[in-house]
Amino acid sequence: MMLPAFRGVEAVRGIEGLTNPRGFIIVDKHQRNPTFPNVFALGVCVAIAPTGKTAVPVGVPKTGFMIESMVTAIAHNMDEILAGQSPTHEATWNAFCLADFGDGGVAFVAQPQIPPRNVNWSAEGKWVHLAKVGFEKYFLSKVKRGESEPFYERLALEAMGLKKIKD
Repeated sequence: MMLPAFRGVEAVRGIEGLTNPRGFIIVDKHQRNPTFPNVFALGVCVAIAPTGKTAVPVGVPKTGFMIESMVTAIAHNMDEILAGQSPTHEATWNAFCLADFGDGGVAFVAQPQIPPRNVNWSAEGKWVHLAKVGFEKYFLSKVKRGESEPFYERLALEAMGLKKIKD
């Protein structure tokens, strides 16, 4: 699949020290912009440098779990800042993904998502499609209840070795 190159948010593109040349927000290990420390960024708008040169320029993918990792670190860091402390939390940027292809799919775990990795696992099959359908139902019910991370979800992820913030 070929897609045109993404660009960052037009409203902030070109602000010296805030964005890279493509308009993505530059962040430090605490998800803060080094030039503008009151600006935090997460998700697709974050500038993540490619791990190496390729014949065709490619971007770095950002998965849902990786983004949850970023927002968890930001929430903890903002709490520390409001308490007059320095931020200490770092996102793991781990990837845990169920990619549904209709009647099948691919599941993968990458810890961390950006190489070098400690864990690199993938599997495919119809079970991924079924797992994705189940996850979507679970996720929507969790959101309707107003829960971001129930204790049993955190326990299940930790049993698989997946954490959102670094120890």
